[in-house]
Amino acid sequence: MQIRITAKRAVQGSLSALFGLLVACASPEPSSPSNSPVQSPNDRFAYRLITLDNGLETLLVSNPDTPKAAASLDVQVGHGDNPAGRGGLAHFLEHMLFLGTEKYPDAAEYEQYVTEHGGSRNAYTSFEHTNYFFDIDAEHLPGALDRFAQFFVSPNFDAAYVERERNAVEAEYQMGLKSDSRRGLDVLQQSMNPSHPFSQFAVGSLESLADRPDASVREDLLKFYDKHYSADVMRLVILGREPLDTLEDMATEMFSAVPNRGVELEQINEPLFVDAKLPMLVKVKPQGTLRQLEVNFQTPDYRADYRVKPMTYVSNLLGHEGEGSLLSMLKREGLADGLSSGTGLSWRGGVLLSLTISLTEQGVAEYERVLQGVFAYLELLRSQDPMEWLYQEQAAVAALGFRFRESSEPMGYVSRLSNAMHYYEPDDVLQGPYLMTDFNASMIKGAIGALNPDMAQVVLTAPEVSTDRISPYYGVPYSTLGPEALMLSRWKAGDVDGLHFPAANPFIAENVELVAIADDNPAQPELLIDEPRKRLWFRQGEDFRVPKGAMYVSFRSPLVAASAEQKAASALYTRMVNDAVREYTYPTLLAGVGFNFYSHGQGISMRVSGYNEKQFALVEELLTKIWEQEFDPARFERIRRSLVLGLQNTVARRPTSQLIDDLRRALSTGSYDEEDLIAALEKLDVEALDAYRDEFWESVKIEGLLYGNYVRSDVQTMSETLDVLLQTGAGAPALAPEVLRIAEGDDLELRAQIQHNDAVVAWYLQGEGQTWRDRAMVSLTAQITESGFFQQLRTEQQLGYIVSSFAWPQYDVPALMLLIQSPSHSAEHVYGAMQQFLLDTAKDITEEQFDRHRQALINATLKPQENLGQRAEFYWQSLATREWDFDSPQQMAAAIESISYADWQQAYRRMFLEDRRSLLALTPGAKGLPSKDGAEVFESPEALREGRETLIIDLAPL
Repeated sequence: MQIRITAKRAVQGSLSALFGLLVACASPEPSSPSNSPVQSPNDRFAYRLITLDNGLETLLVSNPDTPKAAASLDVQVGHGDNPAGRGGLAHFLEHMLFLGTEKYPDAAEYEQYVTEHGGSRNAYTSFEHTNYFFDIDAEHLPGALDRFAQFFVSPNFDAAYVERERNAVEAEYQMGLKSDSRRGLDVLQQSMNPSHPFSQFAVGSLESLADRPDASVREDLLKFYDKHYSADVMRLVILGREPLDTLEDMATEMFSAVPNRGVELEQINEPLFVDAKLPMLVKVKPQGTLRQLEVNFQTPDYRADYRVKPMTYVSNLLGHEGEGSLLSMLKREGLADGLSSGTGLSWRGGVLLSLTISLTEQGVAEYERVLQGVFAYLELLRSQDPMEWLYQEQAAVAALGFRFRESSEPMGYVSRLSNAMHYYEPDDVLQGPYLMTDFNASMIKGAIGALNPDMAQVVLTAPEVSTDRISPYYGVPYSTLGPEALMLSRWKAGDVDGLHFPAANPFIAENVELVAIADDNPAQPELLIDEPRKRLWFRQGEDFRVPKGAMYVSFRSPLVAASAEQKAASALYTRMVNDAVREYTYPTLLAGVGFNFYSHGQGISMRVSGYNEKQFALVEELLTKIWEQEFDPARFERIRRSLVLGLQNTVARRPTSQLIDDLRRALSTGSYDEEDLIAALEKLDVEALDAYRDEFWESVKIEGLLYGNYVRSDVQTMSETLDVLLQTGAGAPALAPEVLRIAEGDDLELRAQIQHNDAVVAWYLQGEGQTWRDRAMVSLTAQITESGFFQQLRTEQQLGYIVSSFAWPQYDVPALMLLIQSPSHSAEHVYGAMQQFLLDTAKDITEEQFDRHRQALINATLKPQENLGQRAEFYWQSLATREWDFDSPQQMAAAIESISYADWQQAYRRMFLEDRRSLLALTPGAKGLPSKDGAEVFESPEALREGRETLIIDLAPL
């Protein structure tokens, strides 16, 4: 946050008073201080902290109304604990725990149980942590929790799956070979202190996990598990409908057998970088067109000082994007497009603060000028003592966040909490991330002092750089220069004007009172303004009582996606608008009010959401800025070039993402080839974009939604505010989207040439129609096949890391998607395995399993929204599809309920075996093209679409 020094006296008093009030509100006396953490007044859950006899610290969360139960267990062990030479062992262990236990030996048991009862499961391995989590329909928590607990009591580590899962880890490693984030990490690890454990290979491969003469990988796996997986370094969170006493009984019964091995966590005393090798300049050649500069500093580990949060104060200043900021200066000179700052990597002994700057091509050429800006801003921070008023402003925003914390998805919530339990005192487990109550100027000054140019590691990533070596695991070209080869004086020299601290943030909410709910508040959004060119809907947020609101506006037009030229122009125009207002809107973002302006198939939308007190003033100013905007030619050229480079960067995206994009282009309107979009962008100039803007605003019709802490009269205010953009005339209706119709029995094949060794197969199987029953039939099939497809083709057959079956509708045209990326098998083999799976599914699914899947899908369909934002999104999507009764979940659930086992069997054979509407998209990888008889083969999405009938999606015009 950048706040002008001269504004200090004007804001300090009101902010201090507001902060004091919020802290008081956010810290109610817990009902049982010994075992209940402090919770938000807006939090209606019940909590209890317990420690089992084995030392396992557990947080119980009771929500009688939750449709989903969830649990997470976090082990304080990660890839930083890998034994020397066993890169990826912690990650490999994470994979293995899912594959059978002594009590539940079937490797598919856990996955199948969770999926059949409406749940999902996953895990991740980081440097210090391995985190396991799942959710499930609430009534089935005991069964899922018992299976989950056995991971940490008696896993099998079946030798057969040890061999198979090594292949899964290898597939994950291969998948990342063209990922610039993974490649950048590989170089970072090569440039750091080799004695620091973070320098180790993290993912793992067949080579690092191979059996050795002195020990098999399974033996090392067992030793690692026995050494590190101990109750005293675990944290468990369970969320369910049951009362706290019942949840405590479940935790005690199921997790008390987890062994406590008395693990002592050691400090890491080795520095991340060797001082004698700093400052350091690393140059990295990316896979795609990535251009960025990272400036990294090792700082002390302040995680125990979470009531101070010194790095939050520093990062907020470095990462500010408002007037006087580092980013503002870099943009003004044409050197950068974006900037972020934060502490991504932490360990017991230190933290890595990273400043990441998205460079222009000029910025790459003048990267030392960028560094001059960075170090000039750091010198500005050092030039005066930390500002308490600025700290209190940040603290007030954080306190607001806790005071009005809203519910989120249970699985993500328990996963975050189980990790947080390692770092916060028991009372602060919930509020710890929000606390900034202890301003400590000397600590903050010490944190700033660690950001010394002499101790910086600088990483320049760009296609233009010269390199002299290759990283070992991802084959990344890079070079490294140490202090003896650098001219640090050039990084510090030069005049840098215009840098200053931010002004006081005028958007921080001060009035957080809730409006009264009107007696006539509609049960669903009500159309209050119905004019030829403007329709506005309204509902008060009766179910989510927070001082927030969602103000969404769609400027519908036929001029945004009917051609590649329109698509390019609308994308460039919205980027220009966002860039032009960024200095103004960034303080609103810090204050909890978000703004977005973006193009889509039906027009351009504007969203303003968050604390509603000052939204109307914000929107009025934004619309005026949009209406009066003049395009700066230099900034136009830089943004256009940035869009072109982004389109050229598709080679660095996941092959599955590239293939899905090709498939989307073949199936529906509004998507275009990157080369066509690049050509369209290169033809645009300032005058052409100005003409496009005028034509766009002449054509628009407005549809808007006001949902949340508003009153009915706010709709009229919104209407009058929007009139600044409405011109005379009738406007034009948005174009109706179209979806390719695949006829019964069609067997189409789309081949894509993607630069990757893996074969990728995406098999699209279109449903029979667009009715609710058609959609329900396909969604039910996706639910039924999800677990078995993963289990059979990934776990058993080891075809690849990405193996997924899911519903993939285009607008309201339903379809089943089977997707596999395989480093080890040909596209032909993968397609054959998919076919066999579909055949086996028809025979293997019992009526009892069908009933469980059907109920799970009904529960998922009727699952209520967790917070105001999710409810607003549901309303907004309903308006976009003209479902003005807002009852699509009920319609879908009724259709699912009506399908019997016999109905499904008959429809399944017809749609997916005998008369399927099939489009197979694939890229052959290193294994070559398949020999497939009978299919019509197309080399491009455009060739496939040519001359084929499309389904026009019936969207009633405004």
